Amino acid sequence: MKDYYKILGVEKTASQDEIKSAYRKLAKKYHPDLHPDDKVSAEKFKECNEAYSVLGDADKRAKYDRGEMDEGQGFNPFSGGGGFTASGFDDIFDIFSGFMGGGARRRTAQQPVGADITQTIELTFMEAALGVKKSVSFTRMERCGTCNGTGAKNADSLKTCPKCNGTGQVRYTQNTLFGQQITVGVCNNCNGTGKIVTDKCTDCGGSGVVRKKKVMNVTIPAGVENGSVLQIAGEGNAPRGTGRNGNLLLVLSIKPSKVFSRRNLDIYTEVPVTFSTAVMGGEVEIPSLDGMFVHKLSAGSGNGETVRFRGKGIRSGRGSGDLYVTFKVEVPRSISRSQKKALEDFERDSTISSYPKRKEFLDETAKMYNNK
Repeated sequence: MKDYYKILGVEKTASQDEIKSAYRKLAKKYHPDLHPDDKVSAEKFKECNEAYSVLGDADKRAKYDRGEMDEGQGFNPFSGGGGFTASGFDDIFDIFSGFMGGGARRRTAQQPVGADITQTIELTFMEAALGVKKSVSFTRMERCGTCNGTGAKNADSLKTCPKCNGTGQVRYTQNTLFGQQITVGVCNNCNGTGKIVTDKCTDCGGSGVVRKKKVMNVTIPAGVENGSVLQIAGEGNAPRGTGRNGNLLLVLSIKPSKVFSRRNLDIYTEVPVTFSTAVMGGEVEIPSLDGMFVHKLSAGSGNGETVRFRGKGIRSGRGSGDLYVTFKVEVPRSISRSQKKALEDFERDSTISSYPKRKEFLDETAKMYNNK
């Protein structure tokens, strides 16, 4: 049995999208229109079509993987009982479209869709980091309840559209290299409703939609970033007549925090400590997303030292970040006379070795000037 995975150049664990992508690349590469006299390319093109006719169909692929499919079974693009599915032919049309600049593709009408609504939501740093439920108030166009979106005063005020004969769609036919192309579009005379309004609804003025205020509760997931957009499908404006609503797009604006800053999933903070705590060590309270916790600061800790706390950053579906705490030694602005004397006594009794960084600085400075 042929190795269809090898023919398409994919692993056996490949997804259907990966298989489809590999097939399209090979079909374009070996297509006979690009190599009219190349028998090798023609054979390659046939092989990749055969492979995709099996692997591109989930049921046939399962049988093939179980070894229940005979050589070439299911590959007959012109028979009624096997070969390419409708999606397979769509792939072929896509390839032809790439060669011819479009045109050899069957097109169908698109369902009318209402306009999207964009709304900005302000969040605190903690709300964005931990996730929160928010009540969102906005105004949107909704289908008129009086006329059910038709825009007509009553049933007698609707007539069949003469352009599309009530189908809501208009067909256009164009001759191409591969035969006739049929394009189906929404009728612009009735906006796809298939009906023409002769007497307008008094509540909506014939538009089929009315403006209404809506309030809804929205769950903001943990870890969202400033400027990101949360899309809620179907909560936007309703189109006139039939069709589906647009989407509600929530733009998230996060207020900066005076305690934390953020970089991806990691958060950063600076914690002031007293001079005596830095010298002698001691317990320091540290803020985190889960509240305050106590950290034992080592004696002799210097100003600007940073400690990393794993897993205490932002936790989201993408993983967990860390908390980085930088300790800032705070020097008192004013001291009493007795405190000043105590410090002078302390300084007098201290040796230069008590200040290793200062000693290193003085030594290097001396070398610099002595060797100039």
